[in-house]
Amino acid sequence: MLGFLAHPNPGFEGLGSGGQSNPGWAGAAPVAVSASADPVLPFGPDHSHDAVLEQMAVRGGVATNEGYVASFERKARGLAPARFGGLLGPLLNLVVGRSQRSKPVAEGVGPLVMRCQPESNVPVLSRLARDFAVSDHWFCSVPGETWPNRNFLHAGTSDGETSIEIRPYTDRTIFELLEDHGATWRVYHDDTPQLWAFPKLWDTPARHGNWFPAAKFAVHAAAGDLPAYTFIEPNHRPPIHLPGAPTGPGLSNSQHPDNNLTPPGGYDGDLAATDFGRGEALIAQVYEALRANPALFARTLLVITYDEHGGLYDHVPPPSGVPAPGDPPSRLARILRALWHRRAQAFDFTMLGPRVPAVIVSPLIPAGTVDHRVRDHASVPATVRALFAPDAAPLTARDAWSPAFHDLASLPEPRTDLPDLSPHIHTTAAVLPPTVTAATTLSGPLPTPTPHHYQDFVRQAEAVRDHLATLNEPETPPPTDPHLAAEVTLAFAKAAHRHRHESPTTPRRRSVPMLTGG
Repeated sequence: MLGFLAHPNPGFEGLGSGGQSNPGWAGAAPVAVSASADPVLPFGPDHSHDAVLEQMAVRGGVATNEGYVASFERKARGLAPARFGGLLGPLLNLVVGRSQRSKPVAEGVGPLVMRCQPESNVPVLSRLARDFAVSDHWFCSVPGETWPNRNFLHAGTSDGETSIEIRPYTDRTIFELLEDHGATWRVYHDDTPQLWAFPKLWDTPARHGNWFPAAKFAVHAAAGDLPAYTFIEPNHRPPIHLPGAPTGPGLSNSQHPDNNLTPPGGYDGDLAATDFGRGEALIAQVYEALRANPALFARTLLVITYDEHGGLYDHVPPPSGVPAPGDPPSRLARILRALWHRRAQAFDFTMLGPRVPAVIVSPLIPAGTVDHRVRDHASVPATVRALFAPDAAPLTARDAWSPAFHDLASLPEPRTDLPDLSPHIHTTAAVLPPTVTAATTLSGPLPTPTPHHYQDFVRQAEAVRDHLATLNEPETPPPTDPHLAAEVTLAFAKAAHRHRHESPTTPRRRSVPMLTGG
């Protein structure tokens, strides 16, 4: 994403003039990096825990980053199916094996993982990285997938997970820590947010009321009405840009590789029409909403980062010897692992995953700042603690270790030479309108087949629906709704709207869940 960034600071650890390479597949010639990536790929690179360890190619306890081409080629050839253990493991392996046989395969795509984005494909991220601060040693917290890395950002731990496990997470989060110290928080989201994985953040009316449609962020910023900590989650819904694909209720903008797939043979479409391009627009929208209110922006840090690297190449080896979170897996984690778990190499959480882009934006940050400090996603709760709960104990040992970054805002007065990124904003349909009422409707099927990574979000939505039903929320959709994920998002938003406008003393009704057959 930023490997070929033309940064004015010569110390920026990008790819420079190139020259880096990876061994080819099965003894083929090395593959060099290049700034020739399209915004789409024929296959999504593997970023399971074992695949990332293959990409990092650890030798003697040190990552060499020489396994990216081989890992991608293995995935495209269908040679890297998931394997499961536990009581239900054999059954899951049978199901996965059957589905794997029906998936398309290809040969010779491994070299695509070495193609990096030219600046013309990431103009917003590149401009902000040059004009504010870029962290060139920000790494994933875990060599692995989305859920464990996002959980580190929220809680400083993944509860012992290195793969995506759809279950309730009960680790204490930065949101709860803020509440305990009198500070406020909100979540802005479209579609099914991964943060739903922490039920404690929405299982009371007051906390549920802290969740807003993403379109509300600009409205609140204009009014100077933002909390101490704001978390914005993109729309993860599957791809829309393929010819003939259904439009659905919203357009993804998470820049997930599997949301940007196209048939092999090249790409000549409109960048803005891809999830990748819409992700750039999302960043511009958030930045411009802040820039439009100088008084608010002068006391705001905007952090832009990615939960993991998506299986795509980076040349800087992740460090080892970092502190593990120090918290034993929860009882629920141990029980579910006995039932089923994705098989993966043992991991002690003392090595970080690959680098991810990280840009910190504020009018108080000097232009051209490059931050070389080694950090991971736990730097977010570490910074939030330092700003709003300086006397609070860290969430975990990793939170205590990962450096805060608020000191990057070092100028005595806000800058006035801020870039204008409004030309990069283009209109996209949002899953949720700015105002959600009981009359709001939502429709639109998911593309078929649903991309594998989004099935995790659908399963998360199903769990949320069931939990809303046990709370007797009247907006809860029926479990047979054909557009369940989208409808759960809308029901959740309607309930949040109601909780914000009802009496704070109104009890949340609970019901006894019933299982019926027929």
